[in-house]
Amino acid sequence: MLVVEDHALMRSALRRMLLALYPCFGVREAADGATALALCREHEFSLVFLDISLPDVSGLELITPIKRLQPGCAVIVVSHLEAARYAASSLAAGAFAYVAKDAISRELTQAIDRALQLGAAR
Repeated sequence: MLVVEDHALMRSALRRMLLALYPCFGVREAADGATALALCREHEFSLVFLDISLPDVSGLELITPIKRLQPGCAVIVVSHLEAARYAASSLAAGAFAYVAKDAISRELTQAIDRALQLGAAR
């Protein structure tokens, strides 16, 4: 799993949550798009958790190159931005799911489990 989030506290919290819920997966972290793409070139990920607001690029612009480098992974956008507007944009860009940060505790595990069950994340 790869967590791409520019806020260190949120990135760390998401990493801890993922490790607690899915201990069989390793979790790597990136604070910006350039680091995320470098990690995608070096490692294989089944799931990528992607914030939209990054310091060097929009997360929406990263979905295509991530999917090109990692065609078997599921990209789950995790953002604080208005869900009604950005969920559709995320899905249109190729994301598997959009989860609002204020709904993480309710929706993130559902999105992960769905991705794993559908085989979108290998």
